[in-house]
Amino acid sequence: MRTVFNRTGIVNIALLWLLLSLAGPALAALIKATPDRAAVRMDETFSLVFSSEESVDGDPDFSPLAKDFEILGQNQGSQVSIVNGKMSRQQEWTLTLSPKRAGTIPIPPIAFGKDHSAAATVAVQEAESAAPSTGGGEEQGGVMLKVDVEPKDPYVQAQVVLTARLWIPEGLRVGGNLSDPQADNALVERLFDGNGRSYGTTRNGQAYSVLERQYALFPQKSGLLRIEPLRLDGEVETGGRSFFSRSTRPFRVKSEAIDLKVRPIPAEFTGSHWLPAASLTLEENWPQNPPRTKAGEPITRTLVLRAEGATVGVLPELGADASLDPSIKHYPDQPALSEDKLPTTGITAQRQEKAALIPGKAGAFKLPAVEVPWWNTKTGRMEIAKIPERALQVDASGELSAQPSPAVPSPQATEPAPPKATEPAARQAPAAENLWFWLALCFGIGWLGTGLAWGWSLRKPSSPAPAPPRPARPGEQAARLALRQACARHDPAAARAALLDWAEARWPEARPASLAEVAGQASGALAEEIGRLNRALYGHAGRDWQGDSLWAAVEALGREGKAKEQPAGLEPLYR
Repeated sequence: MRTVFNRTGIVNIALLWLLLSLAGPALAALIKATPDRAAVRMDETFSLVFSSEESVDGDPDFSPLAKDFEILGQNQGSQVSIVNGKMSRQQEWTLTLSPKRAGTIPIPPIAFGKDHSAAATVAVQEAESAAPSTGGGEEQGGVMLKVDVEPKDPYVQAQVVLTARLWIPEGLRVGGNLSDPQADNALVERLFDGNGRSYGTTRNGQAYSVLERQYALFPQKSGLLRIEPLRLDGEVETGGRSFFSRSTRPFRVKSEAIDLKVRPIPAEFTGSHWLPAASLTLEENWPQNPPRTKAGEPITRTLVLRAEGATVGVLPELGADASLDPSIKHYPDQPALSEDKLPTTGITAQRQEKAALIPGKAGAFKLPAVEVPWWNTKTGRMEIAKIPERALQVDASGELSAQPSPAVPSPQATEPAPPKATEPAARQAPAAENLWFWLALCFGIGWLGTGLAWGWSLRKPSSPAPAPPRPARPGEQAARLALRQACARHDPAAARAALLDWAEARWPEARPASLAEVAGQASGALAEEIGRLNRALYGHAGRDWQGDSLWAAVEALGREGKAKEQPAGLEPLYR
């Protein structure tokens, strides 16, 4: 047996091999750089965390940070988590930094061997000239408690971010419990895990450790809203110490009360559902785009509404089933609601709605636009998030999606073959082609040797398994028996399959391939029961579906058919 090598084919194989070999190093690890606060002051420290879920190429080089920051500490660790049976490992490098200048300072990409982290920025403000106020309470041993809110004049049901900072002089050991904010007619949510975050700062030559906690408040009523003072009840060491215990004394420090002027719903808002947010997005997802399905087959539409600075309680229903064509059945799923809490932006709420659409006939259908009016709390204006009107193409049941067939050129349109290159033109091929040919030939011989060795290791070639025979549809009696058993077991999935087999055997000229087409052939009670079966399959009533009514409707249809076949008053010829 002789093997013929095609010169162009070998060159293509060699080029493919070279591309695959060069693609490996291009897949670099993704390394994130995240400051623990978006804004810090010149006399404060902050944490910068580098994290990656992949193995990095080498040890980090943090020297580029020394230009704008003083590196006070460095720590490295890893976390292992298991989600849905899949284990993931995340590496973290945490730096404690002190800024050297004010302004928006870029954090340059840090090299981890050949890998690099993503760039980031941090806003550094000028240092405060004085120590923080006690927030209306008395200073106890240098410990102070201060509370800030933003904004101070929110709209009703809009988010207010409250930041509480506990200032403890360095070297002073304090223990105690800090109360959460209390306010009538307001929802309060924590935006931190554990005890909050801590950092160091210096004011008027005094070094402090600062414990910071943030909360999200949502006023539920317009008018004056008072936030009661926060209070810390604890103990502080006095310096004395006995053999068995430390000497402490109790102390209490409070913040000042804060009054908010809550604005009502503005007259400029004309929507039917009040929705204040800092930002809002509305998305639509389909299994394929543009959406396309067949008559009687379901297609899932997913709508996602995401609002920053809002809770899930103010997110409206999207109403995607309004004004649908009557031939399209709509089976909505339960909405999925979630909230993300971040110290920088507060609460971000999300509402996801999925619905199965089952068109009963072929054609092009228009799905109405989806609009969500909302109030932008940053700009103070009403805006509308909108998904435009969508066209849904529905093919006939059993019809393949229309694909353009390749055009067959006519003999008259066929262009004549180009003339052969003359000998002088052939001599003009670049010399690099010969180099590529011999290089490709070497790779081809190596691949051929590997293939021959692998083939030799297989003692006996395996013959392809014969294709399984296509199962034949059962007859009407067998399908009727299967349908009766499925209805007795109250199994909607088995009832659907048996009902389709029975309908194809009963109406062979129509050959219905979906429940919608079966309902079109039937009428009355059977069509209604098929609709209930459809809702059980694509809704939430699958476990509660009862098959007795469906079987009774099938039996009633059979009795009607026998009555039509036999004239009144005559006995059948055969029993």
